Amino acid sequence: MKKHKRLKIGIFCSVEFSVPPSLRMKDIHAPLWLTHFITEELVKRGYDVTLFASSDSKTKARLISEGIISLPRNKKLSDIYQQIVKIKSQQLFEKMTLRRETINFYEFLLGCKIVKMALKKKFDILWIEGKKILPLAALCPIPSVIVINGPVDKTKVYLEEYRRRYPQVHFIAISKSQTKPAPGLFTEVAYHGIKIENFPFNPKPEEYLLFSGQIIHKKGVHLAIQVAKKAKKRLMIIGRHTEDPYWLKEIKPNLNKNIEYKGFFPYLKVGSVYKDAKALLMPILWEEPFGLVMIESMACGTPVIAFDRGSVREIVKDKETGFIVKTPNEMIKAVKKLYQMPDSEYKKMRENCRKHTEKNFTIEKMADRYEEIFRKILEKKK
Repeated sequence: MKKHKRLKIGIFCSVEFSVPPSLRMKDIHAPLWLTHFITEELVKRGYDVTLFASSDSKTKARLISEGIISLPRNKKLSDIYQQIVKIKSQQLFEKMTLRRETINFYEFLLGCKIVKMALKKKFDILWIEGKKILPLAALCPIPSVIVINGPVDKTKVYLEEYRRRYPQVHFIAISKSQTKPAPGLFTEVAYHGIKIENFPFNPKPEEYLLFSGQIIHKKGVHLAIQVAKKAKKRLMIIGRHTEDPYWLKEIKPNLNKNIEYKGFFPYLKVGSVYKDAKALLMPILWEEPFGLVMIESMACGTPVIAFDRGSVREIVKDKETGFIVKTPNEMIKAVKKLYQMPDSEYKKMRENCRKHTEKNFTIEKMADRYEEIFRKILEKKK
C-alpha cells in the first residue's frame, strides 16, 4: 500500500478476554493472538491503529475499552459469567445461556463506541474478527473487513443477506477451502500467519509423534492414538479437554507410557513441544478452515501428516513438508515411511517445512495481504 496515505484502522475481536490473552488462560484462543499480532504489525508499519478491547489489554495502538475489563476479571459478574472450563454439567444450558448473554452485552456495548466513531469518520476501514458485532458493522458508513474463522455452511444464508444489503461489509476467508459452501460470500482470501520467532527451528528432533489441539472427536485424537499404536511409535498429546464422554471413554483409557497426555501448554511455550517432535499427526474429521497447528509445527521444522480435508492441501506440500493422506491406514504407512527416511532426506524435509512457513505463513505475510485487501476495497470505494 502506498505509504503517503496513513490509514486510520479500527480493530476489534472481543472484550471477553484481553488482547493478547493472559498466559494463565487454560485455552489458547487463537483469534485473540492473531488480533494482537496484526494490530502490533500494522502499528509498526506506521498506520494509525485503534484497538477496541478490554482495559487490561496490552498494545502499542490506541486502546479504547470504555472502562470494560476482561469478563473473568470483572468481580461484578461472578454470579452470571463463568468461563467454559469452569462450568459443570449441572445447569449447563442455563449457565451457558447466561454466559452468552453477558458476553453479547459487553461486546455490543463496546461495538456501539465503534459505530459512534465510524459515523464521525474517525477511521478509513475496520478490521473485525468474527461475526459477533456484525449488525453494528453494517451500520457503519465505512468499509468493514470481517474475518471469518469458522465454517460457513450453516451460516451462509444470513451472512449472504448482510453481504447483499450492506456492500460496505466485506467477508474475508482464511482459506480457499472455506469459500466452497458459499463462493459468492467472500471478498478475498487471507491466510493466517504466526510470529515465527515463537517457533524455533530444530533440525534434530526426538522420536515422538505429536498431536496438538482441542481434544474433541472432530480433531481425530482417537485416530492419532490408533495410528501411533499400529505404527509402534510413541505419541505425545497436548491440548485442552473436558471431562466429557469422548475423553473418558475414547482417550483416557488408552493413555500409557507410550501414549502420553502432557496437558495444556500456553501459546508462547507450545513451540518447545513442536520443535522436538518427529512429526505432527492431524487426522481431522471435518472441513477445518485453517489449522494453525500445521504452520506452527512446520515453522519448527516438524513435518505434518494430515487427512486431506479442509485447508490441509493449501497449507501442507505433499511429500515436501509432510504427507497428505485419506485414511488411517495411509497415515500409518506415511508414519513408517517418515521414520525410514535416510537422515539427509528427513533433514531436507524439516528445512523445507521452515522455508515454506517463512515464505507463506508469517505475521508479516498476513499483514502484507491485509494491506493489499485494504487498498483494493478503498480504491473501489472511490
